[in-house]
Amino acid sequence: MKKIYFLTKPQPAATYSGKWRNRLKNTYKGSDAVRDIIEWTQEGREFYVALVNHSNGDRRVFHMNPPGSPEICTDFATHRPVLNVIDQILRLCADNADIDIQLLERRRGGNPNSGRFDGPHSAA
Repeated sequence: MKKIYFLTKPQPAATYSGKWRNRLKNTYKGSDAVRDIIEWTQEGREFYVALVNHSNGDRRVFHMNPPGSPEICTDFATHRPVLNVIDQILRLCADNADIDIQLLERRRGGNPNSGRFDGPHSAA
């Protein structure tokens, strides 16, 4: 499963009410993303959260491990706890940044050798 939330910066020429409508819409989208992060963690899913800031080109990817996993939920770049991803989402919403928030579920499964590929069986 994949979810994407687009939070857009209002146009500089937008009216005062247009800017507030945009900010309200972004607040709801940011709240939905935070809610889904918390729900997916409680459900024991393993997933990634990617934050793309279009104003400066910054991309951050957070790996969310299921509860009980020996790994801590971390940001690949800094290895900080996952609460920072929620903090960053709230901070970017408050700054009215032009960002995308992507949640991508990682599915593990299959047989124990599913990651191994020895080549096609009918190679001539």
